[in-house]
Amino acid sequence: MFNAQDGSQGTEKEQENKSWIWGLLFAVLLVGGVSQGFYSWSLHNRLQEMESAMQTQFGGQAETIQGLQDQIGTTDTRFTELQGEVATTKTHLGSTRGELAKTRQMADQLAKQQQESSEQVAGQLGSLQQEQADTKGAVGTLSTDVTGVRQEVTVTKQDLAATRSDLQRVVGDLGVQSGLIARNKGELDELRLRGERDYFEFDLRKAKQLQRLGPVGLQLKKADLKRQKYTIDLVADDRRIEKKDKNTNEPVQFYQQGYRIPTEIVVNQIQKDRIVGYISVPKVRATQVSGIERQPAPSASGGGS
Repeated sequence: MFNAQDGSQGTEKEQENKSWIWGLLFAVLLVGGVSQGFYSWSLHNRLQEMESAMQTQFGGQAETIQGLQDQIGTTDTRFTELQGEVATTKTHLGSTRGELAKTRQMADQLAKQQQESSEQVAGQLGSLQQEQADTKGAVGTLSTDVTGVRQEVTVTKQDLAATRSDLQRVVGDLGVQSGLIARNKGELDELRLRGERDYFEFDLRKAKQLQRLGPVGLQLKKADLKRQKYTIDLVADDRRIEKKDKNTNEPVQFYQQGYRIPTEIVVNQIQKDRIVGYISVPKVRATQVSGIERQPAPSASGGGS
């Protein structure tokens, strides 16, 4: 009976020991599993952090690489541009050298031409000096010629004075003192030499149309050979005026716009259906008020003027 109990107790102790061992193993395994899980979790977190850090680092390196690639591309572009600039500079340098050579050639030519010009000027100077010497010798001869010319001028002045004594001043048909009038070709030439007026000669025949003479249009209406009188129509400044029964060498006067003194018509010869004479036009115009405004204008018929 005692042995049975001892065996039963031994079995129970053995079972307790096994249970304890299994519990201990389970606890060890549990602690090991927990530790392993914590380690795995910790390791996983570290791996994720390392991966994230590596990705961040790789991203930064990628950006750096991209920046380097961009810089390399920019450098290549700039290098290409520099090559183009170098080629252009070489071309310009070649052109400059060519222009410099041409400039030197032109300078040499100019120097040569200057030397030739200096020699030519020296030769011309010698010729001029010789001509000056010859001219001094001719001065005496010229003085003698000048004396002769002066004597001729004196004679001409005397002849001119004699001719002027034949010229006359008369009152025109408007009652205005006329300038000097010419009664023939010689006296008209003398008046031209005075240069005070412009003269237009005419040989006017009876016709149906006006004849233009300088600034005036003339039409012969009648020429009375027996009575030595004539009648004409004149057109000046778009005005038509009749001058009736005028005599030879009588200043027939009318005013033109812009002149203070009258224009004059002088007939030297009256033949059948023909008159010969000249028109005398003043050269000096009015500066402020025209002569036609200051003087009474002839009537349209002009029969008595």
